[in-house]
Amino acid sequence: MPDFFKTIYAFPFLAAACAWLGMSGFFAYPYFALTGFREKELRNFLYFQGKAVQLAIKFASLFNKTVIKADFPDRPSVLVANHPCTYDTFVFFDFGIKNLVCVAKGWPFKILFYGKYIEKAGYINSDNKTAEEIIKIALEKLKSGLHVGIFPEGTRQSKTGRFRSLAFEIALRSGAPVTPFVIKGLEKMLPREKWLPKQAAVEYVQLAPVLPENFKCEAGSLRMAQHTKQIILEELQKGEIR
Repeated sequence: MPDFFKTIYAFPFLAAACAWLGMSGFFAYPYFALTGFREKELRNFLYFQGKAVQLAIKFASLFNKTVIKADFPDRPSVLVANHPCTYDTFVFFDFGIKNLVCVAKGWPFKILFYGKYIEKAGYINSDNKTAEEIIKIALEKLKSGLHVGIFPEGTRQSKTGRFRSLAFEIALRSGAPVTPFVIKGLEKMLPREKWLPKQAAVEYVQLAPVLPENFKCEAGSLRMAQHTKQIILEELQKGEIR
């Protein structure tokens, strides 16, 4: 299919996803304001929003969207993934993960309604915080039973960039496993340098957990970051989406 027709096909679905986020956020706001923005309810609502976005992505992929799951750790973990697209945070919801908070830069917290929801749901705004401050908050979240999602590249990258060690330092200090996810195809559906989407096959893959006890050595967080990036790259380099 030529790119022009791929764009014509995909645009209505992704536009509907954006409209859904805005309208659902608007209509739900009075309820959450009256009930005091309860964290668990907000996380469930964000999950509900995210699942609808993933449904739109499935339609935009022309039903060529695959989610490959693996056994999930039986305790809170640090969730990491490559970061090719703005919608990557919603990927975790396709694996049924509700009890989740993410570390994010400040701009999502400024989005009307959505920013308020993620703030009150316990998401961690990394702006104006030191690495030590972020680690301290993340450790508290893990201790309370929540998974913590972090994109180690720090920003969207069309090709996987350097993994910073913050997520892995959190894992080492808490003893929580790192659960890696691989995102394929969203960089083609929603390219970083383009405003308009286009139809593309999409695949999300959950990899086996990376255990912190295997990296209790000098520069352990750096070694863990390098290892995790390597296994994500190996999955990305397997070729065609299944």
